[in-house]
Amino acid sequence: MFPKLYKIFIILMFAVSFVYAQNGRISGTVTDKQTGEPLIGANIIVVGTTFGAATNVNGEYIINNIPAGNYTVKASYIGYQDVTVSNLTVNAGLTTRLNFELTSSQISTEEVVIISERPLIEKTSTNAKRIVDSDRLEKIGFRNVQEVVALQPGVVLQNGRLFIRGSRPDETGYTVEGADVKDVLNRNGGSLVNVIPDAVQEISVQAGGYTAEFGNANAGIVSSEFKTGTNNFHFSWRTETDNFGNYPGEKFLGTYSYGYFSNVFTVSGPTFTDKLKFFLSGENTFNRDNPMFFSANPSSFSDGALWDTTKIFDTGVFGGNTSEYQILKWGNANLPGNMNNRYTANGTLLFDNNPLFLRLAGAYSRTKSQGMNNIINIFNTDRLARTDVSTLLLNLKGTYLLGSNSFIEGLVGYYDYRGKTFDPVFEDDFLSYSDSLAASKFGWTFSNYFSDPVDYDFYGFPFSRPGSVLTGYTKDHNNYLTASLAYTGQVDIHALKIGGSYQRYTVRRWQVGNPGNFLSTVRNNPDLARDSLATLISTTLFANFNNYGFDVFGNETDEEGLFAPKHPVFASAYIVDRIEISDLIINAGLRFDHIDMDSWAWVDPRLPVFDTRTNLIPDSAIRKGDKFSFVSPRLGFAFPVSDQTVFHLQYGKFVQAPSLDIAYRGVFIAAQQLRSANLFTNPIAYNPSPIRTTQYEVGFGHQFSDYAAFDVTAFYKDIKGQIQYAIIPTAPGAFRANYSAFVNQDFATNKGVELSLKLRRVSRVSGSIDYTFSSAEGTNSLSNSGLGSTEVNRNVPTVLIPLDYNQTHRGTIFIDYRFDKGDGGPILENSGINLLLSFNSGHPFTYSQWTGLGQSSAWTGGLTPIGTGDTRGRRPIGPINSAKTPWVYNIDLRIDKTVNIYNLNVNFYIQVFNLLNTKNVINVYDKTGNAYDDGFLSTVDAQTLIQGDPGRYERFADLYRAINLENRQAAFAVYGYDLFGAPRQLRVGVWINY
Repeated sequence: MFPKLYKIFIILMFAVSFVYAQNGRISGTVTDKQTGEPLIGANIIVVGTTFGAATNVNGEYIINNIPAGNYTVKASYIGYQDVTVSNLTVNAGLTTRLNFELTSSQISTEEVVIISERPLIEKTSTNAKRIVDSDRLEKIGFRNVQEVVALQPGVVLQNGRLFIRGSRPDETGYTVEGADVKDVLNRNGGSLVNVIPDAVQEISVQAGGYTAEFGNANAGIVSSEFKTGTNNFHFSWRTETDNFGNYPGEKFLGTYSYGYFSNVFTVSGPTFTDKLKFFLSGENTFNRDNPMFFSANPSSFSDGALWDTTKIFDTGVFGGNTSEYQILKWGNANLPGNMNNRYTANGTLLFDNNPLFLRLAGAYSRTKSQGMNNIINIFNTDRLARTDVSTLLLNLKGTYLLGSNSFIEGLVGYYDYRGKTFDPVFEDDFLSYSDSLAASKFGWTFSNYFSDPVDYDFYGFPFSRPGSVLTGYTKDHNNYLTASLAYTGQVDIHALKIGGSYQRYTVRRWQVGNPGNFLSTVRNNPDLARDSLATLISTTLFANFNNYGFDVFGNETDEEGLFAPKHPVFASAYIVDRIEISDLIINAGLRFDHIDMDSWAWVDPRLPVFDTRTNLIPDSAIRKGDKFSFVSPRLGFAFPVSDQTVFHLQYGKFVQAPSLDIAYRGVFIAAQQLRSANLFTNPIAYNPSPIRTTQYEVGFGHQFSDYAAFDVTAFYKDIKGQIQYAIIPTAPGAFRANYSAFVNQDFATNKGVELSLKLRRVSRVSGSIDYTFSSAEGTNSLSNSGLGSTEVNRNVPTVLIPLDYNQTHRGTIFIDYRFDKGDGGPILENSGINLLLSFNSGHPFTYSQWTGLGQSSAWTGGLTPIGTGDTRGRRPIGPINSAKTPWVYNIDLRIDKTVNIYNLNVNFYIQVFNLLNTKNVINVYDKTGNAYDDGFLSTVDAQTLIQGDPGRYERFADLYRAINLENRQAAFAVYGYDLFGAPRQLRVGVWINY
């Protein structure tokens, strides 16, 4: 029975994928301590598992495919005393060296027990690989993987996006338990899976230079490995909050609460058999607000009227009732309407039945969020857009040992994403969003049957009226099936790995942008709607719809044609030869990538054709986009110069698809962009090509004492084919003279040096210093950064400029001072304090001149987008990105103390982010170069407004100072990000372990 089951599992593994199933391994020698002679046939076992090996004729052994974690390893030989090494760390994708020296039992009969310390320099890695284990994660205290990654050399976190070694965010790959979880549909990059820090065994960051086994990520790979079930039962519970009874708007120890609360549990142990072990973690995290510097309304207007009691009447500029009024009042730090509530579960199940090993991993999350995106919606919080998202990852890895030196490993996986954004009052009933009859039940007054309330006009500021529609309706359903298969065989000094992978997505979206227009059109055309609503949508309502994988009615469809779901496919094959000659390691490999983005391509790009009545594209005008195949060589070396110094070199070519959201739009969006003369800042990429990167890396590590070591790595990379906004001229007879599209046009060159210094604990102190000096230059920073130049001057940018996210200097200093058990007396033992100092130089920006309000509203101060959006109104002063924002400094503090209560280890801790409450300037207004004043109130346009109607516009100036200058609401609305870093946050927690 069991042999048949084995065959079934092996067959399942052959279902190919795009997954990285990497475990670690232990290798070394066993010798006689007195003579140094190799001991042939000595047994080495990983205690509590079935992993083990016997030494060969040279006394050498290798134990392959061990999940990342801390282990106890035991060596034994007849006639010799046993030696046990505990707390040995095994990292994914690396070899842990462990040599044993055994003493004859005639000399000693007692077993030798050694507590292992993690090596300060990694001698087996051929590229710069930074690893953060669970112990370091706990000391840092961050509850977000992105923030942990941002501490590593070569990584920049700016405006919520990660940039690795100067590449764009969508060029970073993410894996969880070997499964590819990169968000291929988001130009901002990121992971599809939420990871609980308490569930993580280690996080590794490879900033380029990885072997041929890895692909579809040109910048770097962030890998998270979950913990494994233990031999005995273990349980933990963590509670953490920032609310000391001071929410909302009250200070405690000089700090506001942002409504943060988190509960986490973990449980692990064996099941009904020791061969099956489990680990499970669950988390609920609730945030009421995003921490930001935000001030309450002023006490009075400039004319002396009290702000908190003055009735502000609608001027009626937008057609509203002038007898209606509101009191413009808000508090410190917190705005009503914000909310983020997430439930997450991570877990593993390990079946250890040598020669078959199976590991099932899962990650599930459900998130509900709602955002007060601007203070102008403060009177309409009931209708703030809500987003519900659920994700599920299931991942089964299997290993079958073919012998002592070879094994086959496979993986099958499934990922599912379901999300929707909707009005929280009417939810899925989007036809009621703008239905006055439905709205009347809530006391909202519409101007007619399907027109929602117009905005108030309060001294020139458009505040949303109660009942106004703030969102359309969007739903997404994406999933992928994935599998991989690889053979690894050890032949003398060669560890040969041959594998293949395959991943197929199904991507669906249904989006209605203007429910009110839909309702009015159906109401005004009842006969057409009754005869064929699909035709009415196609001919009249097409501009409101963006759908693929769903029909126009929102039903999932798998039919071929214009409304078919998208099915991108990523397949690969690779061969890697890891050659280990003594301490010299060579990683040589070739990778083959097949990329099918399932995009559209015009038969003739200069003559796009669509039906002007139905807004559909005929089959004769459009085809499937091209499929691409590449072969990429990778070569890496790691070799010691001495026992304390190791060099590494790496060269590689990398290829990946651009973020697919540039290409995935419904047919009605394509028709709208082709027939309309309006500007579309987010056009479609027709037949995009992959992005190509060539990278070189050289570095060395040196251990200069038993407690300290450093490594230095220099890198250079050349990037071609990044996406940029372009204008495509058309041939005679086309509907328009030109149309906009995303094309592979940008290129970049990045170089830098990374320095890391590690200090192992000595005299209670441990620490690290990480620093990066880099230069990132390219033709454009993001996918539509060149829109303004292209539209205004018809220029294609070809000159290298400093990229928006180039932070020349960036680094961290971490110091931990800790008393171990029995040290420091009863008060200080098992306690510690650590400080994390992070710093970075400013990033580039371009000064621009004031050109008038144009089409902008006065309340936004004439701000024009930077980097994304409609940048046509910006007129630069001086070279592009020749100015710099200020330096940024931040200090975080953590204090903890562990006590034992009824056999429970209870850890109490205090975490303070931004200890000094520094108001760091992270972005600036482009017209003034600072974050405190955008310069608008001193312009002729603003002065004309104020002088033309002093009674009204003096209060406009008051509102402008309070809303925009003090609280940056116009910057949020136009730029999409804040100008200051987060304020101080104070959290306390209790962590109970059994």
